[in-house]
Amino acid sequence: MTGGDGYNLRMSIAKRPDVESIPADLDRFLGTFFNRRGWRSEIKFDPAEDRLYLEVRLESHKLSADDRFLSLVEYFARAQDAVLRQQAGLPLQARLYASDGSELTTALHARGSSYLDDDARGSGMRRRLAWLGFRRRLFLRVAPGALLWAAALVFVVFVVGVRLDVAMGIALLALGVQAIALFLLASRGR
Repeated sequence: MTGGDGYNLRMSIAKRPDVESIPADLDRFLGTFFNRRGWRSEIKFDPAEDRLYLEVRLESHKLSADDRFLSLVEYFARAQDAVLRQQAGLPLQARLYASDGSELTTALHARGSSYLDDDARGSGMRRRLAWLGFRRRLFLRVAPGALLWAAALVFVVFVVGVRLDVAMGIALLALGVQAIALFLLASRGR
């Protein structure tokens, strides 16, 4: 092996995509919209076909009838397939299985693709998904924090006896300190 061949070998290894992270990436992506306990995903390789399969096994029967879920899985699989084909020449296909083990891949491709390939239906689905994502973030992230702050203000004003304007000033100051701390931690992590 000459120096040039070794360099090419190292470059091909370095460009090799991390396929083991694909199920976790799918879980994070879908978790923005749905409860993560509704499915399990894993990656499998078929050496006979030289193809990767992203297998999604539903834990919840409701998701098999939810076009929003199916279109998101199909979208993710298409995007990952394009990246893998470009980087490694390796195709990826999604497979979907119901909670009873029956295969739903045909329904996944038929119903999920209909929203991705038809602009009129796709725009409606994008609006539905935006609303779903907003509601999920609101109820899981924003509302609990707002309720906690409200409870703390009620406690400080009515139990401790601090004036409302002073309590609001302290709360705003605390939010500012929290925002600065989060900004500094985020910039440090980069």
